[in-house]
Amino acid sequence: MHHPVIAGIDGTPDSLLAAGWAAGEARRRGAPLLLLHGHDPSFLADADTERRAGEQALAGALAWVREHYDDVEVGAELADLPAADLLTERGDGARMIVVGSRRPGPVTGFLLGSVGLRVMSRAACPVVLIRGGEAVGRSRKGEVVAGVPEVDHEAEAVLDFAFRAADADGVPLRAARAWDLPSMFTNRSGVLGLSNRPAELEEEHRRALVTLLKPWRRRYPAVTVTEHTQVGFAAEMLVSLAAGAQLLVVGRSSEGSRYVGHVVHSVLHFANAPVAVVPTKETPAD
Repeated sequence: MHHPVIAGIDGTPDSLLAAGWAAGEARRRGAPLLLLHGHDPSFLADADTERRAGEQALAGALAWVREHYDDVEVGAELADLPAADLLTERGDGARMIVVGSRRPGPVTGFLLGSVGLRVMSRAACPVVLIRGGEAVGRSRKGEVVAGVPEVDHEAEAVLDFAFRAADADGVPLRAARAWDLPSMFTNRSGVLGLSNRPAELEEEHRRALVTLLKPWRRRYPAVTVTEHTQVGFAAEMLVSLAAGAQLLVVGRSSEGSRYVGHVVHSVLHFANAPVAVVPTKETPAD
């Protein structure tokens, strides 16, 4: 399949929710959908039973998608590979990987233990986490919220994914950035003079965000954009904004670290919305 949307299937109701969300994305983006299940036979007491369970899980998800999204090209694959390795490998060239939340099910699979975090920290494409509950039933007409990194080259990947999502769904985009009052010991030019005038400092951050968004507004003129700047912690701001969003988009470093960052960790645990974790570009060489 050429640039598919991938859904991880592990035999749980949450992975079926992920398959449904992924099918909707495939339809909106005119992309094929690939359902994947992977397991490592060397760690299983009964590999044949596990394989049959995996085949049943894939067959059930495939039938459900074909019934509800008959206009989407969909395929399924079971592989004798560790789940994280399979998703990461197939994610090279995919539009995104969509996975369910961490609840154990009848098949040892994608999001048991730390597998989900390993995929998010290693995949070359965005990874979207879907969890059950109120967020799944929320209308897809809510806004897309993008947590915009302070470094411009890191923000590019986040904004690219967020604008594409908002444009495909025909919904508004809220570009959000948190900021802190400078330390009294900072020596950045001009900052000390603003430290006693928070309103002026906030305006400086807002203007920087407006400038950053100008080329994206021109590229996606149909997307209504709101700039959101707020003093405080980025994770708290994003969790609050996610409560009414259809999708929260955040970035993580692609420089080889397996740690996805405290902001990503926080929103994965507390945000009441699907969360897209987008690998950002590496720091440019001097």
